[in-house]
Amino acid sequence: MSHIVDFRIEGLAGRQDPFEATMDRHLNVFFGLNGCGKTSLLKILHSAMNNDASLLVRVPFTSASVTIHSIDLNKDFTRTTIKPVALQSPGIEGPLEIRIEEGIRYMSVAQPEMEGVQWKTIPMDEKASTMKWNHRYLPTSRLLIGGFDMSRWLLRHERLSMSEEQIDAFFAESIKRLWVNYTSKLLSRIRKAQEAGLASILKAVLSPRLRSSVKLATELDSHQAYERMKKFVTRQGSPRLLPQEEDFKKRFKAEIMLRRVVLDIDKIENEIEEASSPRKQLEELVSSLFSGGKNLAFTDQSIEIKAASGADIGLASLSSGEKHLLMLLVDTLLAEGNSMLIDEPEISMHVDWQRKLIQIMRMLSPQAQIIVATHSPEIMADIADEFIKRM
Repeated sequence: MSHIVDFRIEGLAGRQDPFEATMDRHLNVFFGLNGCGKTSLLKILHSAMNNDASLLVRVPFTSASVTIHSIDLNKDFTRTTIKPVALQSPGIEGPLEIRIEEGIRYMSVAQPEMEGVQWKTIPMDEKASTMKWNHRYLPTSRLLIGGFDMSRWLLRHERLSMSEEQIDAFFAESIKRLWVNYTSKLLSRIRKAQEAGLASILKAVLSPRLRSSVKLATELDSHQAYERMKKFVTRQGSPRLLPQEEDFKKRFKAEIMLRRVVLDIDKIENEIEEASSPRKQLEELVSSLFSGGKNLAFTDQSIEIKAASGADIGLASLSSGEKHLLMLLVDTLLAEGNSMLIDEPEISMHVDWQRKLIQIMRMLSPQAQIIVATHSPEIMADIADEFIKRM
């Protein structure tokens, strides 16, 4: 995991003075009028995290320095790059070419390559110098790129014509992929907790020393212990293994080893509940925010939306604001403890949603570093001045 510590950029969007800032670990809101360089700033930060200077062909700046803290290595690394004078006029482009892929028409624009230009990493570290630091990047085109890093492709290919039906279908598939990505990570974490807990239980049962010397104190009463055990065996697909509650309570009071097993199971369940808490929060929040009597069902493989009548609405039929909100919140879950860069999160959102958005994102992923570029006063209405950086 990683996050951005600080940066210094020369010539950002034509500025004469350098633009620099020390970043808060959890929240940074860059606020300013159109054309002040907010989008360019996020592109530079994304490029540094991605260790790919080719993303900066059309970004107006002359040099940049970005310091990134690696949580895994417990160390700061500074990446620097200088844009050659010949590439500091991003409007210079080559001839226009048209091509068609899968019924969608694209234009290809020949652009100068960033040949010989790269991010240099200090201190020199073989692993860090080539590393792409994990982060989430959501440009204003996020509904068209589906929350995935296609920014390098977008440098040379821009959409000319794409039907609304195609855009809607692409969004639905993209959200599904993001959601499956998140649930796969969650299920993997749950499996690890279960495996570690089962190993602890097995060790306690098989070890004569533990069986004879264990001294156990638990805050669970017999009913709580039974409910914990019931939840565990049901999750394991073996609910019939559990005896009747009265029989279980008698054994729980009499057998130290059973209490030890229940304590391990309680630890497993607590870890699973902690891991699953953001998902439950997301489900509750989205269900409460969406209007029109929509009923949402979150499974491990999909997000289903139905009308009050039971008719399938489908993700593709959501409003533009609902699509943006859903994508932002699912991406927030995937951010974990890394940086999350979002350009104009207010797109298509009602002002009430704008006021709540940052608070909701912080609640869903409290360890993430959220970096937002906005010109909406509503986004930062309830945010302390210490987190707002005016451009």
